[in-house]
Amino acid sequence: MSVMSSGVFSPVRWEPRIYEGSLKLAGKVRSHVRKDLGGFASGLVDDVELCVSELFANAVEYTASGGEGGEVVRRLSLPEAGLLRVEVADGGFTDTRPVVAELSGDDWFTSERHRGLLMVSAIAKGWGFYPVYAHPTLNLGLVVWADLPVDPAQVPPGLPRFVHTA
Repeated sequence: MSVMSSGVFSPVRWEPRIYEGSLKLAGKVRSHVRKDLGGFASGLVDDVELCVSELFANAVEYTASGGEGGEVVRRLSLPEAGLLRVEVADGGFTDTRPVVAELSGDDWFTSERHRGLLMVSAIAKGWGFYPVYAHPTLNLGLVVWADLPVDPAQVPPGLPRFVHTA
């Protein structure tokens, strides 16, 4: 069954991809986005690639995902017509939560960091996060998501409900 069967939308999800928590893999993460979204409009793919790249880097930089044995999980889905969701799950064990940095004045021009979520929030219809596993005292990982608009007419025809990524 494809995304649009008899005019009725069916959600689509891609098989998750799991990466070692190393910034050296950022290029591989981006190339997998391009491969997995083959057939979609190039502008959308560019936007997804940027969002995934930023979320991956944040997971590696600010959570246990960047430590020894750490991993980052990337998921893609079309939960509804007109919406592509990107999710990046990290390894947790940090006291911080994702937030758009509050920079002012010249800081926006001179800061070499803290702009990633600002770019994600500018591109996406919305973004946020939720715990991988709710725990009363520990951060056992967060899933940071971003929703990007997609023209339903530009979803590749014949896209199955579950896309294998291997």
